Formats: sequence, structure tokens, C-alpha cells
Amino acid sequence: MAEKLRTLIVEIDPDTVRQVDILGRQTGAVDIRWRVPSVAEGADVVRKFHPDMAIVGVNGDPARVIGPLAKEFPRLYILALSAACDGDYVLQAMRAGAHDLISKPVREVDLRIAAEKAQRNRVRKDPGERRGKIVSVFSNKGGNGATTIASNLADALSCRHGKKVIVVDLVLAHGDVTMFFNVSPPHTILDLAKNADKSDPEFLHSLLARHSSGVYILADLPRIEDAENITAGQVREMLLALRSMFDVVIVDTPHQFDERTLTALEMSDTILLVTLLNLPALKNTQKSIELFCRLGFLDERVKLVLSRYLPNDEIPKESIEGIMNCPVFFAVPNDYPTVLSSINRGKLLSEIAPDKEVTLAFRKMAELLAGPATVTAAPPPKKRGFLEKVLRPERSVS
Repeated sequence: MAEKLRTLIVEIDPDTVRQVDILGRQTGAVDIRWRVPSVAEGADVVRKFHPDMAIVGVNGDPARVIGPLAKEFPRLYILALSAACDGDYVLQAMRAGAHDLISKPVREVDLRIAAEKAQRNRVRKDPGERRGKIVSVFSNKGGNGATTIASNLADALSCRHGKKVIVVDLVLAHGDVTMFFNVSPPHTILDLAKNADKSDPEFLHSLLARHSSGVYILADLPRIEDAENITAGQVREMLLALRSMFDVVIVDTPHQFDERTLTALEMSDTILLVTLLNLPALKNTQKSIELFCRLGFLDERVKLVLSRYLPNDEIPKESIEGIMNCPVFFAVPNDYPTVLSSINRGKLLSEIAPDKEVTLAFRKMAELLAGPATVTAAPPPKKRGFLEKVLRPERSVS
């Protein structure tokens, strides 16, 4: 089954917008993620989020409405929406840059056929594109365990499910992913940002580090000031390139809502929203959910994850769903001593405590995301990482 078309609708009539949204869900092919009343606002959305298709309401001259979008975004599939549907008007719309036109009131069959055409256009545009899944791990407050979740989930997906996985450290100025995996990559995210448009997968792979678990790592920056050299557009190009190379791209995101973070979240197939079960953390998480709702992110992609979970009679887990208006996807049990030992030793939980409850929890989370586990071959020996060089310089670790 083809992936849903990430769709922008430019239409002033709220009833039409609502109708198209409902029909899009019924077809199973159209995901209306952005709704704006004007072409100018629509152009802003396209520049920022790069939707697959734009449905544009046209009243009057199609060239005036569709022309600017078609000229600025020649790769955007534009579906005109109009009460007029005679041959001459359709021809005007096509000349203005529309790929197709459907008439108001919209019928499901017309929207379905238009979506099929848009899907075929996307296949022709990217004939060899592999679409791995992007999973972003986000918390708008530090210390909630987002990096722990990103790292150990990646390990479970690689070792237990045979997935080709990469962890992208998007916490550019002070990321910790390399410390969790105990690797010292010669290249960083800045190197990939400068080369993401290259089509040679072998070269791109050479910019990544590989852990003994089989997980690849795209490292954070060596210098804090280099963060300003990476743009949201480069983040998008990197994730597109990595998605074509890996089954799963796990993004450890910053705790602030800057353009780079929003780009990663918008591109994600799954957003693991991490929180602790205490009032300050839940308050911050509620703010994130409200912003997701305003941005059009709050859908089935957003999955609430409770970190360091202990049953708490004061704030029962069951009440969180009602408070947050978001179901609890998973609760990672609290085993702070084991997790801290794992971090300080530069080893994953599966390496130091394979039978602990917290380690088994990541296997269960991986199964929820990827299905039943499969048996995989043992990974190759890893190279010495940063902590081994500092703490045990006299010998390497296999």
C-alpha cells in the first residue's frame, strides 16, 4: 500500500476543507496536514515542509492563484479545486501549472483518482527512492531520558529485528549519542550536511560510525559554534538521504522548537514524545502537545512514552491519557542505577544487563514499532571508542 500523500490545502471555505479532509481519510491516500486560506500562506508551508501535494481552491483566474505556486515550486503536485469544471476552465488551470482539477462539491471517487495520479507522479519523480522510517525521540525538557531511549531502542531494532538502523544526533552543540555508544567518529553531522546531495551511498556511509551492535551513528558537532552552520534545509536533505539508505532513522532531537527540530518532527513517521511522571515534566509535555496540535503534528504519529516509570498513586498512569489527550504508548521502567552504569561505562543496556527489566522493555518497545523479533547474526567486533581510550588505554575491547 502506497504511503499517504502529505497534503496542503489552500481554501478559504472551511466546509470544503472539512469535506476534503474527511474524504481524504476515507480514501486512505490523502493526509491533509496543513490548512491555510491564502496562496501566500500556502507558499510559506511549501518552503518549510515540502508537502507531496497541494490542493488549491480556485475562484476566478487560475493563473493568478496557481501560477505563483507552480513557478516557485515546479516539483509540487498541484490539484486545482473549483466549482467551474468546463473544458476551457480545466485547460486554463493546466496552463497555469495545475496537474489536475476536481470540481466542488468534491466526490470521493474524484479525490481517489486524483491521488492515484499524484502517487504515480511521485514514483516517476523518485523511481529508486527507498523510504525507511524516521523515528524522532523528543522531549522539551532535558534529563527525561530521550537519548537513553533513542540509543537502546536502536540497539533492539538492529540486534533483535535485523533492521539497518542509524541514530542521528541532532542535538548539535552538546549531543551525547557518541558517548552512549562509546565511539569516536572521524566525521560528524556537519560533514554529511555538506554532502547530503551526493548520490553515492558508499561515500555517505564513510561519514558514519558503526557500533558493534550494527547501529550506525551520525555524530554531533565537535565545536559548539558550528551549530549555526547547519540549516533546516540541510537537515531535510540529510534525513531524505539517510531514509533512502536505512530501514530506520532514529533522530535524537534538541529540546527546543527551532526550525531544524520542527523539520525533523514534520518528516517523522513516528514521534516518541518522552516525559516523566511528575507535574513539572507533564506540564512541559502538555505545552508540546498543544504546539503539535497547532502545527498539525498531533495525529497517530505522536506516541507518548513515560520514562523512568514507577507506579505513582498520586498521578496514575491511566489518568495521563485523559489529561494529555494523547494515549500512553509505552512506559520504560525506572532502573536508574543500571542505566547510569550503562552510560558511565559507554555500553548499551543489552551489553551490561541483558536480562534486566529495563533492557527487556526496549525489546518490547521495538516489537511494538517493528513487529515480532527475528534472529540475526552476531555483529562484527567494534573498534575502540572514546571511553576505552580514556579509561583503558592499554587494551582494546572486542
